[in-house]
Amino acid sequence: MLNSKLSVLSLVISAALIAGCNDSDNDNDTNNPPTPPNDLEAQAQALVSQMNSDEKLHLVIGPGFGTTATNDRAPVSGTVGFINGVLNDESGLDIPATKLMDGPAGIRINPTREGDANTYYATNFPSATVLASTWNTDLVEQVGEAAGEEGHDYGVDIWLAPAMNIQRHPLAGRNFEYFSEDPLISGMMGAAIVNGAQSQGIGTTIKHYVANNSETNRRTANTVITPRALREIYLRGFQYTVEHAQPWAMMSSYNSVNGTNTGERFDLMTTVARDEWGFDGFIMSDWWAGWNPVEMLKAGVDVIEPGGQWRFGHSDDWFPYIEAAYASGELTDADLDRNIVRILKQVLKTPSSQNYAFSSNPDLTAHAAVALQAAEEGIVLLKNDNNALPLSTATHTIAAFGTGQYGTLPVGGGSGSVNAENIISINQGLKDEGFAVNSALDEVYSGAYATRSLEGSMDLSANDFNPAKYCEGGTSAGETNLGGLFAVCRELDLTDEQISDAVENSDVAIITITRNTAEGADNEEHALETDSDGNSNPMSEGYYLNSVEQSLIDRVSSAFHAQSKNVVVVLNVGNSMDTAQWRDQVDAILVAYLPGQEAGTAVANIVSGAVNPSGKLAQTFPLDLENVSSYSEDGSSFPGIYEENYINGGPDDVPELNYDDQVLANDDHRDFNQYFSDDIYVGYRYNTTFDVDVAYPFGYGLSYTTFSLDNPAVSANTLSDEGRDGSVILTTTVRNTGGFAGKEVAQVYISAPEARLAKPQIELKAFAKTDQLAVNGQQRLTFTIPAADLASFDPQTNQWIVEQGQYQAYISTSSDVTDVQPVSFAVNQDIVVSDTTPDTLQLQPEYAGELNSRLLTK
Repeated sequence: MLNSKLSVLSLVISAALIAGCNDSDNDNDTNNPPTPPNDLEAQAQALVSQMNSDEKLHLVIGPGFGTTATNDRAPVSGTVGFINGVLNDESGLDIPATKLMDGPAGIRINPTREGDANTYYATNFPSATVLASTWNTDLVEQVGEAAGEEGHDYGVDIWLAPAMNIQRHPLAGRNFEYFSEDPLISGMMGAAIVNGAQSQGIGTTIKHYVANNSETNRRTANTVITPRALREIYLRGFQYTVEHAQPWAMMSSYNSVNGTNTGERFDLMTTVARDEWGFDGFIMSDWWAGWNPVEMLKAGVDVIEPGGQWRFGHSDDWFPYIEAAYASGELTDADLDRNIVRILKQVLKTPSSQNYAFSSNPDLTAHAAVALQAAEEGIVLLKNDNNALPLSTATHTIAAFGTGQYGTLPVGGGSGSVNAENIISINQGLKDEGFAVNSALDEVYSGAYATRSLEGSMDLSANDFNPAKYCEGGTSAGETNLGGLFAVCRELDLTDEQISDAVENSDVAIITITRNTAEGADNEEHALETDSDGNSNPMSEGYYLNSVEQSLIDRVSSAFHAQSKNVVVVLNVGNSMDTAQWRDQVDAILVAYLPGQEAGTAVANIVSGAVNPSGKLAQTFPLDLENVSSYSEDGSSFPGIYEENYINGGPDDVPELNYDDQVLANDDHRDFNQYFSDDIYVGYRYNTTFDVDVAYPFGYGLSYTTFSLDNPAVSANTLSDEGRDGSVILTTTVRNTGGFAGKEVAQVYISAPEARLAKPQIELKAFAKTDQLAVNGQQRLTFTIPAADLASFDPQTNQWIVEQGQYQAYISTSSDVTDVQPVSFAVNQDIVVSDTTPDTLQLQPEYAGELNSRLLTK
């Protein structure tokens, strides 16, 4: 027994655990080598051996939402949750609480603090979809570094980011938090964010593990999915990030997989993540996720978040429930000790455990520059007929249409929002760039954006609809209300005279189309149409344009084209949306997505040509929703359907916790199933395999210059000789053949032979972005593809295998490889890359027949 106070610092080699931190004014912060993992294990076990049962139980469940944690030494306003600490004068244990902070677009702290007149803002980085569209992992790692530095300087211990789920359907409400429809991009971008942030001494949390691909009934939804689709599509990005970055934490998702909540599945939480992938961090639940906290703790969820009552006072407290389970022997010391050691191995590395005296003074100016570059490189030019872009600030007066030019959205709502000091709107960005903006239109739109009312509704179905209310939520452009929702505006129905005046006094039209999106609900397919007075619904509704938006494009395009003037559309959206029905009416289309706080500056720099667009789509823009891989006429694939089987895990399974029906849509206790009938054919895999037309293909994006990809070649192939340790190396030379300096992305798509396993027509297996290439400049790119990245999952043998045969490699600028001449390489015999655990992730027998009858097959 230690006879002096046993603090964390006495067990840890000071701040040597924090990698990459070098604040010279902090004596605890050094550049010494980090403590080896086995030392962390020993230190964690030593701490656990000193704990009593009450301390152990409180470590595996948070203190409750909005509640102060045990031993929170240095509170940070805005903390969304905690891991409890320990403070025991008798035993000498002194472990500080660990502070957990949202969200995927930046550190979500509160800007104000009680008793402090200062304001503490954070950088609102571009949304994950924008980051993926850069196809630049080095830049994304810089975003991670900047966010990590901010978190470290604001006293954050673990950042609840990045989000890793697959963008399976354009209407999914949380797509903006996710990177891509492709698991390789998701994994590489996730690893870049994790490596960047953790280099600054805070932890990251990859989420939502796994198959959390819609928001409808997200707490009760059950994903019905084959083991192969789980492995190849939905788990693979998580696996890549774990193997290449080792995040400190992972978060289980709300939904069930094949009948059981993810957090209660031992095969997901332990067998796959830890035993197969080597994940060395800890797992927390999503906030109020799961149904049985005891089963979650036993399955491998190490800490239940946020603790306390299950949902804002709508159930009993969970702590007495796990306390009773411990007393009865259902939850054992072995269970607790295992979980707590995994938690403490990461907690020991946190700034709180290092007694780091955070400054609350991060370099927001430098981080804004990183956010701007990420936004610029993530904006995608979809169309540019007749060189409509770029525009000259000296010769072009812009008629700026669309309420979204003022209410420009930097990111989606909910836990993904960030409290930034300033959001630069598109209108402001154009002015700052030096463009003359039509003053009459400017006055109309600015007046509308400033028109607000706390009464009334923007929902046309409500009787109290207020036609004078143009925006709701927030108080200024990009600012959030207490619910984490940004100001949402409805589109103005301009008169023909206003449009005629604009065309007479302007050289070009720029129309901003904006779509809000947030967690908790999926988006609508069709917007509500206008009422009898012509008032339109908000910009938050609809994959397709509403009638006012379509009318605006129709009338503006007709008027401007009648005078040989161009029309540009900027999409400030969270997801892909319809372009096919109106793209022929306009001359250029820029997809800005949700580009963060520097939105307007980034758009203006692209419009003026100060920056040459280099973004590429990380998601397919479909020709129509019926052309999406997850489309089903009955909704069974997305968002899901109710079925009266009553066999899935849910709130009725733990009646002791007094659940009410708040969690159930319409008090409906039936099973809500999502049949992942597209199986492994998600996104472009579906379009290319089944020859389904798209509006714009995955990987697509234009530039103001042109490029050639010359001399594609296989420079080495060790697959047959070295087996699972082998790789294939490809090369190409990218040449700038146009008139502007710019960057290009070369993408490697592989067409694999089909011996036993059916395969998608092509799959992305590598990519690289060039440096800025001058006119006539060139750069040789090399792509190393290891056997593991070529492998497919064989559910019959529980193995990842590379099948023998001839492989075709297309080095292309998008997934449309129609005119690309492939190079080939051979594998002489099957290669078993790795074995997986039998009888894991099995398809639910009760639904196997239903899923199999719906599955896409070649």
